[in-house]
Amino acid sequence: MAQENPSSISFDIPSQKGKACVNCRRRKIKCDAVRPKCGQCRRSIGFQDCEYAEQGPTRTEILEEQISILEARIEELEKPMDLRSALVLQNPYTGEGRSTSRPAFSRSGSSLHLQSPQLSSGPSTPLTASAPFSEGIPPADLHALIQSFLQHSSQFGFFLNVHNFQEAAAGRNGIRPTAVLLDVVNLWAVHLSGSSELRVYEASYLSRALRTSVDALSGTHRHNTILHTIQAEVLLSHYFLRNTRFLEGKYHISAAVSLVISSGLHRIRSADSYAAGGPLGPAFRRLPPPRDAFEENERINGFWTVLTMNNCWTTADGSPSNLSYTVPDARIDTPWPLDIDDADLLEQMLPDCGIGTVTTFLAGLPDSGRSMSALHAKAAILFEQASRLAAQYRSDMTTEQLTQFYGSFNSIDTLIEDFKIRLSTVGSYSPREMFVIHSLVHVARIQLHNPFVVEMDVSRLRVLDSARLIVASLAQVQVNEFVYIDPIMGTLLMATCQVFVAELGRSKRHRPSRSSVSPEERSLISAIETVLAVMTLFGSDCRLMQSQLIAMRRLYQEL
Repeated sequence: MAQENPSSISFDIPSQKGKACVNCRRRKIKCDAVRPKCGQCRRSIGFQDCEYAEQGPTRTEILEEQISILEARIEELEKPMDLRSALVLQNPYTGEGRSTSRPAFSRSGSSLHLQSPQLSSGPSTPLTASAPFSEGIPPADLHALIQSFLQHSSQFGFFLNVHNFQEAAAGRNGIRPTAVLLDVVNLWAVHLSGSSELRVYEASYLSRALRTSVDALSGTHRHNTILHTIQAEVLLSHYFLRNTRFLEGKYHISAAVSLVISSGLHRIRSADSYAAGGPLGPAFRRLPPPRDAFEENERINGFWTVLTMNNCWTTADGSPSNLSYTVPDARIDTPWPLDIDDADLLEQMLPDCGIGTVTTFLAGLPDSGRSMSALHAKAAILFEQASRLAAQYRSDMTTEQLTQFYGSFNSIDTLIEDFKIRLSTVGSYSPREMFVIHSLVHVARIQLHNPFVVEMDVSRLRVLDSARLIVASLAQVQVNEFVYIDPIMGTLLMATCQVFVAELGRSKRHRPSRSSVSPEERSLISAIETVLAVMTLFGSDCRLMQSQLIAMRRLYQEL
């Protein structure tokens, strides 16, 4: 049994008998499995660390993974500049006006595509400190920056209750946040400071955050260690993605997914009495029961935040998802999240138990997921499912394959339409959050119909209608008041802009020579310029959006 005290938590681990440490296993010698250091390692001069694999990734393995990420980044940065680009979306009008060349790392189909990591301008932020950390920002100034970040933190995957986090960080209530989470929050605060004088220290804060992230799960675990480490990984991933450092961003997405699955966060309140852990068996970091409703809701919210992030960004570059809805041991039973910062959170009810939360949603069955967080997760699932199905389409499919494909196509198309109707009836949620959710759903529809826009007018018109709905939603919100927005919006706005550019090109090709610009073309031009204006607004301090804006301007100018 785990022994619990107010300041620390230790977790159950499998029996030590017969479990050799990593050093002995590699050397293929007998290990007595004594903890914390076995006899062989104790007698060896060369082995200072004695680690056991069942405790999770060892420090050595984590460092090796970090090294491989850095080596891959160096390799990418050594490529000629013309081989590197920030983010390229395939022309949705497949076969019409498409370049014969293919971007690096791209895949066929209608997926959105990330290319190799590159900053849109200037050198990348180094991983080593450029100034001594002791010369950092005064605590009072940093505190003000943190408060500013927390106002917008939901756009970057902050899933903890903000008030409780502030109280705990100030030492007024609860267990103090872990070092890695505090360091990553400090990093974000400096990153969003808007001050060139303060951002001089950003590299130092990044270096410190990366160091503590490596050590986050070593040593004694406190009650909040796992959850706060997941939160830190989510924030680090968004930080790197926002700065067009895709390799590091995807690494931290994978780390977050691994932690939520290995901790059993996908099986909260599962109706399956045997549910525990992921595809590798029982969770090796099984969490103790939550202390209160807030903590349970934070765990639930954390899981769905990671799923949403995974679905958005693996779909954006066409890479395989880190999650599966069909593998039995990875089945998601966790209930849909509630909105963690709602004042009436404790008055809302979670279902007693459940099973197959995502598969139930994809089957079109009713569920309890009506919160803004649940709608966001559902929109991300539809975005992923529509994009991945469209990428499977091939013109040379057999009759049997086509029958299966169109069955899935009609099912997802119906889900998207039903979900759009449901969105029109929701309450007064945050306009910024709802804009992201609506955009995900509309781009899901664009992605689903992309393979057929050239041959089928019905698909072309549906794609165009979805893009116009995104522009219409821009007119209904005060975008300039958002300040910051979820980085995935750059990808969604690119997809929207591509639709209008492709349609404008099609219209020009079919227009008689010397004829004047038609009202339809003027409407398309207006839509393009609206999208570019919004991307300009958010691209002023976001390298990812800036690089995507450059790509779209170039595409527009080439017409």
